[in-house]
Amino acid sequence: MKRGLFILLVIFVLMPIVPGFAQNPVSVIDTLAIEIWPDYDRASVLVMLTGTLAGDTLLPASVSLPLPEAARINAVARIDPKDGKMKDDIISRTDPPGTLTFNTPDLRFRVEYYLPYTVNESQRSFDFNWLAAVSVNNFQPRVQRPSSAGTFSTKPAAVNVIRGDDGFEYHTFPSQSVPAGKSFSLGVVYTMTSAQLSAARLPPPDIGTQSPAVPAVPVAPGTGSGFSWALVALIAGGLLIFGALIWQLASRRPAADISEPVDPGVKKQSRAKFCRDCGEVIDKGDRFCRGCGSKV
Repeated sequence: MKRGLFILLVIFVLMPIVPGFAQNPVSVIDTLAIEIWPDYDRASVLVMLTGTLAGDTLLPASVSLPLPEAARINAVARIDPKDGKMKDDIISRTDPPGTLTFNTPDLRFRVEYYLPYTVNESQRSFDFNWLAAVSVNNFQPRVQRPSSAGTFSTKPAAVNVIRGDDGFEYHTFPSQSVPAGKSFSLGVVYTMTSAQLSAARLPPPDIGTQSPAVPAVPVAPGTGSGFSWALVALIAGGLLIFGALIWQLASRRPAADISEPVDPGVKKQSRAKFCRDCGEVIDKGDRFCRGCGSKV
C-alpha cells in the first residue's frame, strides 16, 4: 500500500515537469530587431528576427510569432548568453498555419526565414507584414539595400539611411511599441541593375570566422540570467524516478524470508501418545495401557 502511494506521489510531482517546456507563454517581447535583406544570398528576401525577452521572464518560455505561409524557415535558435552564439537545439512547431511557436531556455532568440518577392522585369517588390498576439515594446525594423539595386524606395519612407560597417546601405525606421493585435506593414520596391546577389560582393571570410552568408547576431547589452529551468526540471525528475526505483528494490523481501500464510480456520493438533510395549494408543489421563496393562 505504501509503495503504491509513493509511486502516485512521484507521478503527481512529475506531471508539471513533463510539459514544462510550454508552461510559460510569453505575452510581451521587450526588444525585437527586424533585419530585412532582399537579394542577399538568394533571389528572395531574408528576414531575421532577433528578440530579447524581459529580464523577469519565467524560463523556459514559449514564444509565438507570426510566420507568413509562403515563408521558408532557415533557423529557429536561442542565443546563448555565455558566448552570444546561436544554438538551434530548441523545439519549434508551425501549427496552426501562419504561426511559429518555439520554447527557449534563454532570454534571447533568433528566427530566420526567406520570403518570395514579385518580379516585373528588373523590378522587385514585396511587403513585410506583422500582426501578432504578442506585444513588442521596442519594434526595430530596418532594410538592407541590395548592392545591385538601382532605384530603391520604402513605404513608409525610412527616417534615416546609414552606411554599415559591412559597406551596405541600411534604411532604418524609428523604434516603436507595437501592441498585441496591432498591425505593421512595410513595402519595398527597387530595380536591379544586374542579377548579382549582395553576398557575392563581400570579401572572402578569414579562416575561423563566420560565413558572410550567415549574418551575425547583433550585439546586445546584458539581458539577465540565462538560467535554464528546463535543465533543472529534467534533473529533478530523473532524481525522483531514480529514488523511486531504489526504494522499490530495497523494499522487496527475498522469497526465502516470506512464510506461507496460515489458515486461521485450521487448528493446531497435538501429537497422539502410544504405548512403548504394545503400541496401543494411550488417551490423555490414562495411567496404564489398556492393551497390555503396562504402566505409562
